[in-house]
Amino acid sequence: MQAPRIQRVGFIGLGEIGLPAATNLIKSGFEVVGFSLTNMDRFVEAGGKAAVSAADVATQCDVIVNCLPIADALESAAYGPDGILKTLRKGAVLIELSSYLLKDKERLRDAINAAGGELMDCEITSRYAGKSVAAREALILVSGSSETAKRMDPVLKGITDQNIYLGGFGSSLTIKTVNNALVGIHIVAAAEAMAFGMKAGIDPNVLHRVLSTGAAGSAQLTNLGKRMAERKWDREVSGKIHTFEKYVKLSEELAADVDASTPMGDVMGAYMRKTIAAGHKEHDISSVFATLFAEHFRKAI
Repeated sequence: MQAPRIQRVGFIGLGEIGLPAATNLIKSGFEVVGFSLTNMDRFVEAGGKAAVSAADVATQCDVIVNCLPIADALESAAYGPDGILKTLRKGAVLIELSSYLLKDKERLRDAINAAGGELMDCEITSRYAGKSVAAREALILVSGSSETAKRMDPVLKGITDQNIYLGGFGSSLTIKTVNNALVGIHIVAAAEAMAFGMKAGIDPNVLHRVLSTGAAGSAQLTNLGKRMAERKWDREVSGKIHTFEKYVKLSEELAADVDASTPMGDVMGAYMRKTIAAGHKEHDISSVFATLFAEHFRKAI
């Protein structure tokens, strides 16, 4: 017997990634019930139905997408008095797009299972963050039950055109961790190149244009180089550096677990933390350039 078509999807967390993902679901014909601490007005304008809490979402939906910035947000969204575990339907599936330490995902999986539901460990990666998600160019990494992955395929394809099943629970987190370690390395390398070129007397805007167009180009240089050149990391924030620090922690934990040597990752992590300690916690991740600039020019920006 064919399973009934999924028509309604819950969505918790409508930030830089969550809002365009939820909007894509709406455009794909799903009724989307959402809750977030931010962007609720934009979500409703896009055609979404506003819920008053995460628990309210769980009351109404058999399939829920979770897209939170950090694991601490789970304390209210999942475990709190207004969290999904209070009202989760039997047989409900939670598609977890957020990145947390594996122990945090396993804790959530166990709690969801105990409540009669199922957790899919998914991760979303995109070349140009929310812009790529909105353009349906992101990639969703899927892990967990293969049967459930097949059932959830219409929902995943409602978000983006590309998803790939990787295997058992945790596989998606592992690949996303490696992916974002490389992203961080690219960001620090781009910041160093920009500071190096400026030290050599090259105009930063010319430097960004040439480097991002030529063989040295990368998505991170293209995305963040202009922000570095114009020093706009406190005004244009697409991803806070302290939020990215979770990927540094994930990378360090994974490296320790598998006994891997990550010298470039170690340097990247040190610069991210040095930048946070210098007062850029709430600034865009491109603010790591300020640390490299200070080292090259022997003065702070």
